[in-house]
Amino acid sequence: MALTAVSAHSLAEQGDRDKPIQIEADRASLDQLKGITVYEGNVVVTQGTILLRAAQVTVTQDKNGGDLAVAHGNPATFRQKIDGKNEWMDAQGQRIEYDSGKNLVKLFDNARVKRGQDIVMGQTLVYNTKDETFIANGPTGGASPAKGSGGRVTVILQPKKKDGQ
Repeated sequence: MALTAVSAHSLAEQGDRDKPIQIEADRASLDQLKGITVYEGNVVVTQGTILLRAAQVTVTQDKNGGDLAVAHGNPATFRQKIDGKNEWMDAQGQRIEYDSGKNLVKLFDNARVKRGQDIVMGQTLVYNTKDETFIANGPTGGASPAKGSGGRVTVILQPKKKDGQ
């Protein structure tokens, strides 16, 4: 199992967590007693600059009003604007868990995050949207390695440009 943490240079769009969540899908089923809604078919979730796309998304709301969205796709994708820059963070995995209350995006199975020209790939990735940090893991147990990874975490960081260049 490979493990690495990468700290980014700027914060994710801070106003996103205070915006309403909008969900569009071909079908939806709601269980109000359990606080669970299942969306199926071309699901699109937006919250401020956050955009999540998947074949199926299950949203669970806790007692405090926090939302946990679990998305499945081939792949499911997540996108968010970087605060104060014309730059985006793009992520994908076969399964994505987005916890708006904890500011966490967890990507599973051939996970990949791209921020600007920097790329992090692994079997699983945990991304904190508040402080923009990553934890990447290679496959564990019987999990298949990420495509092209040889079973290891891959991190590609571009050199910082010097002032005046």
